[in-house]
Formats: sequence, C-alpha cells, structure tokens
Amino acid sequence: MQAKPEWAGPEEFDHNGVPVRVVRCQSALAVREALLDRGTDRWLVVLTDQDETELGLGITAHLAWQRLRRPDPWAAVQDKFAATRVDHGLVTAASAQAIATGLLAAAPPEGWPPARVGLLTADHAFGAVAALRLGLGSVGEPVDLPVVLRWSTRADAATAVADLRVIAGDALVDALLAWAADRCASCAPVVLPLLRDGRAADTVPMGLLARVVLATPAGSGPRALLGREVGGQLPEHLLRVWAEQAELVTREVILTEPDAAARVLARAETLLDRVEAGSFAGESAIIRRGLTARLAVLGESLRRCAERAAARAAAGGPDGPLVDPAALPAVEEARSQVEGHALAQHPDEVRVSRAIAGVRLARWLSRPTPTAGDLGDLAARQRDEDAWADRAAAEAWTGVDDETLAQGLRAVLDAARLRRDAHDEAFGRALATHVEQDASAQAGLVHLEDLLPTVVLPLARQRPVLLVVADGMSQAVATEVIDDVIRRYDSWLECLPDDRDRRITAVAPLPSLTTVCRASLFSGALTTGEQQAEISGVGVLAKAHGLTVRLFHKVSLDSSAAGYALAHDVAATIDDTAGTALVACVLNTIDDALDRSDPGGTAWTADTVKHLRPLLERARTAGRLVVLTSDHGHVVERRQGRTLAVTGASSNRSRPFDPAKPVGEGEIRVRGRRVLLHGGDAVLAVSERLRYGPLKAGYHGGAAPSEAVVPISVLAPGEAPDGWRLAPPQSPSWWRGPVNGGKTPAAAPAAPTKAGTRARRTSQAPTLFDQPSEPDVAAAVLASPIYRDQRKRAARAAITDDQVARLLSALLATPTYRLDPESAAAALGVATVQLTGALSQAQRLLNVEQYPVLSRDADGSTVVLDTTLLRDQFGVTL
Repeated sequence: MQAKPEWAGPEEFDHNGVPVRVVRCQSALAVREALLDRGTDRWLVVLTDQDETELGLGITAHLAWQRLRRPDPWAAVQDKFAATRVDHGLVTAASAQAIATGLLAAAPPEGWPPARVGLLTADHAFGAVAALRLGLGSVGEPVDLPVVLRWSTRADAATAVADLRVIAGDALVDALLAWAADRCASCAPVVLPLLRDGRAADTVPMGLLARVVLATPAGSGPRALLGREVGGQLPEHLLRVWAEQAELVTREVILTEPDAAARVLARAETLLDRVEAGSFAGESAIIRRGLTARLAVLGESLRRCAERAAARAAAGGPDGPLVDPAALPAVEEARSQVEGHALAQHPDEVRVSRAIAGVRLARWLSRPTPTAGDLGDLAARQRDEDAWADRAAAEAWTGVDDETLAQGLRAVLDAARLRRDAHDEAFGRALATHVEQDASAQAGLVHLEDLLPTVVLPLARQRPVLLVVADGMSQAVATEVIDDVIRRYDSWLECLPDDRDRRITAVAPLPSLTTVCRASLFSGALTTGEQQAEISGVGVLAKAHGLTVRLFHKVSLDSSAAGYALAHDVAATIDDTAGTALVACVLNTIDDALDRSDPGGTAWTADTVKHLRPLLERARTAGRLVVLTSDHGHVVERRQGRTLAVTGASSNRSRPFDPAKPVGEGEIRVRGRRVLLHGGDAVLAVSERLRYGPLKAGYHGGAAPSEAVVPISVLAPGEAPDGWRLAPPQSPSWWRGPVNGGKTPAAAPAAPTKAGTRARRTSQAPTLFDQPSEPDVAAAVLASPIYRDQRKRAARAAITDDQVARLLSALLATPTYRLDPESAAAALGVATVQLTGALSQAQRLLNVEQYPVLSRDADGSTVVLDTTLLRDQFGVTL
C-alpha cells in the first residue's frame, strides 16, 4: 500500500483466522527485505511512500495483482468524520486526493467532529480544520467576514497557516483559504490574496485604510497603491464593506485585546504611509493619526471662536459672550468627531480630555454672565459656574504636544482668564464690604465658623456623622472629588436640604489660612490656633450640643499598622456609632501639594486624597453620614504672576495694611471682626497672579473666591436624613453638553418634600443664571386639553407640571432632542438614581395611548423626545 510508512497498531494480528503482519518500509530495499522475510501462511502488508517506478518490476511482481495499492483517502476521511457519504463537490475538486490526504494528516488526536446527518460537506470539513487547526471560528459555527477579520488580528494567525502547510500540505491549505475567503462575500477578492501570501495580519489594517482611501478621488494614488497591495481593483462597495467591518472588529479588540489592537493600529500607521494617504487620516475613526487630525480640527475651531475675546471684553465687558456663539457649532462638530474616535477613551490618550476641557470653556464663555450683586450671589457663582470653569482650565492648562490643539487651548484659556479676573475682583470687593459691615450670611451661604453648629451637629443628632476636612480643597477640586465619589461608589448619594437644589457654601474667615480657618471651623467661633486649639474647640462645641466627638489629624491617620488602610484607633472610632456621634478627620494631601507638586495638574479623586477612600468605606459600613468640606481653598501658580515685596506678610497672599504701601492692583483691603490677623486690618491678594513670598506650586491666604469660598457636600450611604433630599446633578448645563444660542433651560425646581408638598424655594428662584425662554412649547403642551386629560388620568403621579415643562424645555433646547441621564435628571430636579422613576411618571403624562413621545434610546440611558409625535398628540406648533 502506498501510504505514509506509519502504523500505530500491532505489527501482527489475526484477520478472519489468518495471521497478518504489517511492515513499515521507507525505501525499495526495505520492501525487498520484507518480501524475503515473509511467511507463506500469512498476509504481509507493506506500508511505503515509494511509487511503482521506484519499486521496480522485481518487487511489484510479488504484490497482489502485481501493483501497488493506493487506498482511496476519501474513504478514510469519511470514516474520520463518521460520515456515510461525502459531498460530490469535495471528491471531484481539483487536487481532491491531496486535500483528502491533508485532512487525514491534519486530524487532531481527538478526531474530527462528526458530520451532520451523515453528509460530509466542504463547510463542515473546512470549518473543522479552520476551527481546530487555525483557531478560525468555532466548530459548527458559520464563518463570515467579521470572523475572518477577528481571527486575522491574532498574533499566531499567519504562523498557524504556515504550520498547517507543513502538516497537511499546500493543497488542503490553499483550498481552506479559498473557502474562508469565499465566506467573506464581496471582500473575498482582497482577503484571499492576503491570506495566501501569509499577510493575514494586514487584513484589518488595510481595511482601516479603506476608510481613508474612500475619501480620495477615483483613480487617485492612494487607491491605486492600496489596490496594488492586494493585486486588484478596489470597487467602491468593496472598500466600504471592508472598512466598516474592519472598524467594527478593531473597536472590539481595542476593548477586549489591547495587545492585538496595538499591533493592528501600528501596522495601519505604517501602511498609511505606504499608500501615501496620510493627508486624509482624519477620515479614520480608528487610526491614531486620525485622532490627531481630528484634534487639530478641534484646536483650530477653538482658536477661531476665541480669537477676538479681548476685543469683545473691551467692547462689552467680560461678562458678555467672549467667544463667538456662531462659531460654537463648528466646535461641537469637531468635538463630536473627536469623541467618536475609537481611541478617544483610551486610558493612555490624555489629549482628548484636555481638548474637551477647552470645549467646555468655550461653551461657558459663549454665554453672557449676569453681573452678580452681594457676596451670596458671587459665592453661588463661584460654586455653580466659575469653579467648574476653573476645573476645566486646570485640565486644559496641562497642555498637549500637538501645536494646533495647543494654540486652540491657549486661546480659550486666555479668554477665560479675562472673565475670571473680573469675577475675582468683584468677589474681593463684595467680600471686603461684607466683612466691614459684619453682615449676616445670605441664604445658601454660611460663615465657616457656623458650619458645625448649623449643619454638621444637627445632622449628628439624627445619625452618626463622619466629617472630612480636606485641607486646602477649593470648590474646583471639590467638584472632581465629589463627582468621583458619587460615580464610582454608587452607595454614596449626595443630599441637600429639602428647600434647596444647590449645595450649601461657606465663606472662610480671613486671611484664608489654616490657623485661622480650621480653628474657627472646629471651634464654632472666630478664633486662631493650631491642632490643640482645634481639638479642644470641637470638644467644647460638641459637648454644648450634647454630643460626643473625636478629631483625628495627620499623625493619627498615618499611623496605621502594616497592611491596614486605616489606623486601628480611627477605624474603631468610626465603627463606634453609639459612643461617638461625630468623628472628624483632617486630610492634608491637597494643602501639601501646594508646596511640593502641581495641584492644578493632579486628577483629584477619592484615591488621590490620601485616606479618603478607606474613610468612606468605613463610614459606609458603619452607616455614617459624611460631610466633606474644607477649611479654605487655594490658587495655583501658573508662572505668570509677579512677586510684591512686603514687610510682615502672614502668607504669600496676605499682609498687614500699611499706609505707606497702599493697596495696589490685584489687592483688596479687608477689615472687621472676621479678619483675625494683622489687628483686624489686612491687605489680601485677589488676583491669582500676585504673591508676597517665594515661588511655590500654589498658595492660600488671599481673598480670591477659589481661596475663600469653601465647598460643602453631604453624602449618605442610602436614604437622605430627615429634612434633606437626594441632590440633583450639580454641574452646569454647559459642562454636560452643548449650549444653543447662549440659552439654557431654567434651573430645575426643588423636589417635593417628604410630606408630599412643594418646598418653598429660597434665593434659588429664579437663579442668577436663568435665561429668557424661547416661545414656550412646553407651556402650550401643558395647557392643551389632551395633557389636562392625561393629568386627570395620572392624578396620583408625584411629578409636577413644572417638572414636566422643564424636561420638555431642556429636550427642545438640544439640536437632536436628546438628553444624557445627568441633564435629564437636572431638568427634572431629581437625583440621577431617581431618574428612572421620574421619567416613568413623565411618560405616563406625555405618551398618549402608549405612543412614545418620550422614550429611552437603544443605549437604555439617553432620553429622547419625538417632536413629531409631540406635535401630533398635543396639537402644538414647534
């Protein structure tokens, strides 16, 4: 028998009572020797890979029927696949015998999977080889273009093909590759050449280039060069399908197989140059150079929208639109293109977040900012608008290496500085007046020394409280930290007093230094002192309120045992909810950064602030409320300021009043009971670019709102305490999404109280930032007979008409009538975790006869308004 001289069975056995001997012979001489040794009483089976010519007549004359038998390999293949018959197309194909031999040689130890219904088809045979030998697809599952492309991204794809050639021969491999390419339908003409040439790894990268090439004219160089890579013409429909599928596969591997994605993207960059299509890279939403090109477009759009900011400020003042609102659509389109890129969310891609920060600043600068009045309004502006702008500016200031984007960021940062300088000066003047008049704190604003008596200790009488004082945390940093806590740790929910929809804010005593602010905070009265004064002060204050308190400073917090996140004493005290009503901890990470690192370039999270995360975890387990606050804020050194030499300065930002050294530009004189140093008469820096001492990373002690306005956030591990409610999103609308014509929906209403009645709004109605409304479609909907009938049907719905109107207004103010969950919750005036319930009630009122006027997108989160149905159902004109 002509076969591989291999035999795994016994050399001798009986067959129907006749002995059989099997001999493996690798040469004609070995066959001759076997014939000489044969016994006449038994069969001799010779297995040899020699043909009849090599054996010669002297040997073949001794063989049965005087010829070398060649067993039909398809019979063996049929047996290996447990089939009763083989598809005619397989046995009549070119090189059919070699294919069958290859199937036998490639059979895995466990054998081939049985053919379905006994018929061995090409799909089953080649699919089994592809799955078990190449890792292409799964046994029994169909192979198509996405499967082939996904397989081609494997590091061992080409090696597996080469190995199979050695094992099974060229005939089987060529037939297998042709079969796999044929499964790719219209893309077969480009897939097959790459697979046959051992270039499987280029299949997806070249597909990514197809998107770029589509943007080039017909007959262009890039098209011809890409066609040359695969040896043929590239019709438009082929390029489009190839590009779409390659992009889908690459997006998938970016998320699931970073190493494979890195190989694909690196190869695409190389091939991009080979086909001379680099100038069209921006067409690609996958290739890294495409992201760079899109960021450049965004940078240029930012530069253009802000290029006349100084002239606008000079003509209309810094509170008017400092960027051209008409240029914002181009900015938003460029932003959308950037965010649509597959690498936009890659953890190593820092340029995108900095570019988005620039977009947020442009949105903020496109809106007019009404001139505020008293200190309460200005502190609210710092909390609700300017702190978020400061946060965006800190991100954008970090910068990028891309020249065009860097220029765009610089343009909006310069424009932002014009407005922020004016706001700082206005705040400084109002603060000086407030202090000199010894005025009471306006609604929503508390003096820092009153925070414990009026907010913290009343909460501690209800439920045990953990007070976290993050030394030096500004409003801008607080927005980052609180966002991180709420979004990453869903057990923590922010709370507000029932009659408010914005956070409470505190104003620090002056100068805004630790010895002044923290001692006053813990003592509940204006005083100065170090840690011992804080400990004794808070003890006396808590005792006066009938509560127990424990205060921990840095040394205690840093004294944890090896392997423990918290010191045993701290952890035990937090756990002791019955014995200690109030636990207070001072965290120094942010204030320490002012000396040693750049606080403006740090991403502030619960992990960045040392000890904060384990404290939160321990408080959650113990069921404590958390009040997160600070003693003062800070300003960041940007290397753009000036140093003023003075005598007797108490900090880099505060000095005594000296008639011989009058108050200069960027300074304010403050005097009164709340000025606790320099005899109650001090000069404080207001401009962030002014200092009185050596260069550091940041400073505090001055009168800028980022120093003197203290953030306060109350967090509950579950339900809000009595007299409080879950907070709606606190970010401004321009932070979350595009602004349209400088107009935004009015502020969200306060939620109903727990008794079911509407809480009376304080100074939040109307807010400082409300804008005139467009023709009121929402009011028309609510006034329609259909809506009134819907309201009667859903009389028990807790959502109010005011909330429905604000949600409609917010949706109608967007170009696509869609809102992200945070914006929808803000419009309804509810916490994000309450959105599903509130939205369901709104749908009961708006979805007449179940028609989806209001719905959720396919992503399950985006809120969508169908304006056609709205018009038809309620008879309104849009």
